[in-house]
Amino acid sequence: MPAAKTQTHFKPIQKFKLDYAPIGIAQYESERTGMRVVIVDQKGPKVYGYFTLATEIHDDSGSPHTLEHLCFMGSKSYRYKGVLDKLATRAYSNTNAWTATDHTAYTLETAGWEGFAQILPVYLEHVLVPTLTDAGCYTEVFHVDGTGHDAGVVYSEMQGVQNQQGELMELQARRLM
Repeated sequence: MPAAKTQTHFKPIQKFKLDYAPIGIAQYESERTGMRVVIVDQKGPKVYGYFTLATEIHDDSGSPHTLEHLCFMGSKSYRYKGVLDKLATRAYSNTNAWTATDHTAYTLETAGWEGFAQILPVYLEHVLVPTLTDAGCYTEVFHVDGTGHDAGVVYSEMQGVQNQQGELMELQARRLM
């Protein structure tokens, strides 16, 4: 009996090997969603996943950065903050993210394919179906604490960055442009 062929809606766009390194690169696109996937076949003990979403915004409200943080507060099936980190640690994995002007990148790094395959569904659920709650916004984004001081993880993080001379000059230059 012949082996069953796996049905997929991802069609190859391009595939090539690098001349200067033992690496193969393949790009696929989903016929259903338009999502693109790039696979870099590089031998080594670590597996890296970079999941990038367009999050361009035309003001400096910080909404994409806020959403980046809220994605790690829980998901549909894993409703509590910290569950992803605990599961990732068990799979010898690290998770992180960053927000740029036009995109947000979520990263997953594991020691080996087995750990990557184990944590990937949980990680993607956090990115694609996060729980967005008032409590999450209160603790992770911004609130005024019991002593009347501004607080929150995103607020504190940005407070340390946005008041530096270089950041203030760059923001003003972008506004003028």
